Amino acid sequence: MPDSQLTKRALAQAMKEAMSELPLEKIRIKDIVKRCNMNRQSFYYHFKDKYDLVNWIFYTEFFADIRDYLDEPNWELLGRICEFFYENREFYRNALQVTGQNSFYDYFVEVLYSIFIIQFNEIFKEDPNRDFYATFLADAIRAAICRWLLQGDKVASEEFVKLIKNACEKIATIVLKI
Repeated sequence: MPDSQLTKRALAQAMKEAMSELPLEKIRIKDIVKRCNMNRQSFYYHFKDKYDLVNWIFYTEFFADIRDYLDEPNWELLGRICEFFYENREFYRNALQVTGQNSFYDYFVEVLYSIFIIQFNEIFKEDPNRDFYATFLADAIRAAICRWLLQGDKVASEEFVKLIKNACEKIATIVLKI
């Protein structure tokens, strides 16, 4: 593994450890680099700020985890996404507490959108509104996952996905009758 990746992974591990103890807002770059015996210049060589590091952690771990599910039917993909968040819920509860510029909250919806737009290009080939549909779904899934995690994930990921699927199917049935 190249030195650059080793450094990024060390910083990521230090960030995860820090986030298990402190809210993201209270973590300073100094705290992160101290945990892995690096200096601030090393951090800034690889990341622009702590939010960039959180987003990198998500991107690298999330896609490593779901890459085999990207071609699966949507419910299986959503199931794997929710399972990922459930398995890493302490970290992402902390990350989702912060909103605004450079936040994971905004980055997460961008990633979801990029996944959904690829799928929607096939489903809505000729529909000029597919961008709207992908944005709508990305926002809805982010909101549901955030609420689920931040309110204490009272149900496991499998049950959570079943609830979403059931709600979508029942709403679609009712709307189609109108």
